[in-house]
Amino acid sequence: MKIELKGIRAAIFDMDGVITQTARVHEKSWKKLFDGYLKSKDEKADPFRHQDYLAFVDGKPRYKGVQSFLESRNIELDYGNPEDSPDQETICGLGNQKNTYFKKILEEEGVELYDDTVQRIKQWRKEGLKIAVVSSSKNCKPVLEKAGVLDLFDVRVDGVVAADMELKGKPDPDIFLEAARQLEVPVGRAIVFEDAESGVKAGKAGQFAFVIGVNRADANQALLESGADWVVHELLELAIQKGNSEAPEFQQQFPSALDNIDAIRKKMNQYKAAFFFDYDGTLSPIVSQPEDAIMDAEMRHTIKQFAQQYPLAIVSGRDMHDVKKLVNLNELIYAGSHGFHIEGPDNLKMEHDDAQSILSLLDELETKMQIEMKTQIDGVRIDRKKYAIAVHYRNVADSKVAAVQKYVKDLTDKYDELKLGTGKRILEMKPAIDWDKGKAVYWLLEQLNLKEEETLPIYIGDDVTDEDAFRAVAGRGIGILVGEHDEPSAADYSLKSVDEVKLFLDRLLEC
Repeated sequence: MKIELKGIRAAIFDMDGVITQTARVHEKSWKKLFDGYLKSKDEKADPFRHQDYLAFVDGKPRYKGVQSFLESRNIELDYGNPEDSPDQETICGLGNQKNTYFKKILEEEGVELYDDTVQRIKQWRKEGLKIAVVSSSKNCKPVLEKAGVLDLFDVRVDGVVAADMELKGKPDPDIFLEAARQLEVPVGRAIVFEDAESGVKAGKAGQFAFVIGVNRADANQALLESGADWVVHELLELAIQKGNSEAPEFQQQFPSALDNIDAIRKKMNQYKAAFFFDYDGTLSPIVSQPEDAIMDAEMRHTIKQFAQQYPLAIVSGRDMHDVKKLVNLNELIYAGSHGFHIEGPDNLKMEHDDAQSILSLLDELETKMQIEMKTQIDGVRIDRKKYAIAVHYRNVADSKVAAVQKYVKDLTDKYDELKLGTGKRILEMKPAIDWDKGKAVYWLLEQLNLKEEETLPIYIGDDVTDEDAFRAVAGRGIGILVGEHDEPSAADYSLKSVDEVKLFLDRLLEC
């Protein structure tokens, strides 16, 4: 996949793991610290692992990292103060001991740079972008000096600056916001590059134009789930044009699933494939009236053949009974209302318990909306699902679309129990519960006893709501976007239309 961005005026880079390869030095020094400390308490204690580094200390200020990891092991220590000596058994003392290890390893091993990042920074500086570096580390300046790249940055906001200005560390966005302020660029025109989950969360919290996850350590899925708009392995996958557009724009170029069918078949031969499909726009064309979205006989025959060979589920925003009636194949699993209601063969059933409590509220709001909106705006359609209210505005005049959007957003914002979902010419009032198509896919994999190390989940969908599922399968499966939508996508491949979906599936059946 290639990504082109326009209208960006500044780029803000995390240092460790994005510019310099000091992340491995940090992890090595953290491991030396915690393995020694844990062993001093219990010879049989589990060692500090790579997943501990990613989850508890990566990207965080040093003392916060110490505290976070120790809490994960149910160890409480006095915080102490930053002047504590490295041999004091306090949060700060252990943090200072880690810093001693870091400096020693750094001096012995030196600083390596990521050439792709340096190359892009030099190019974008020439093209007029402002460049900043942020880091939780108080060693940021000496590391960049030792690497010979300090002069590439217009602004540096690191652990020293953060302490002087009393800025909160990641996942709070303070250091990113301060970098943008010093660059004199609005956050809506700046892009953030981060390799840590905490840093991605900070970039999203700061409402920057885009947050790019840089995957240096097999953390693709974790970065996406933390909120990265895209994840790249190298910055050479990304192009930025400064431009003068009123708002940042993007264009993604996906490899075609049809052109790469041999690579997909190869993966399917290595694992047990399981297929998950959206319905509208994927198995049936988008139409003006939702009830007219009928899957044709040839597509139904193909899907039936797939269900005979692979675990297969339809994961739709439609009501479960609605999509089940439209598809009309008993051998499939149906996940309706974005996965809140699931049924399938062998008495497979699930209705999300937490969503039951808002049914009466949805009843009330549906009546209210029918009176206040449908009677006043021509073309709007209010579709009550069991666990959501969908407002379709595909047939609404362009001059009235903003009024529809504002009404639904304002009404949703009045209720903590609800959240707003978006799609292609549709808004949905849904339960404010941590559940979506991606969570439904995970639940189904578990219920079907499809083990992660043995299974290749393949998700095919066309809408913004399918991005939750693309993120869920990223790194462990395959996501295929049908057509395009207006949000960044975590899919791996693309197909142009429902017809291409049919052709792709038929070719897979030939193997």
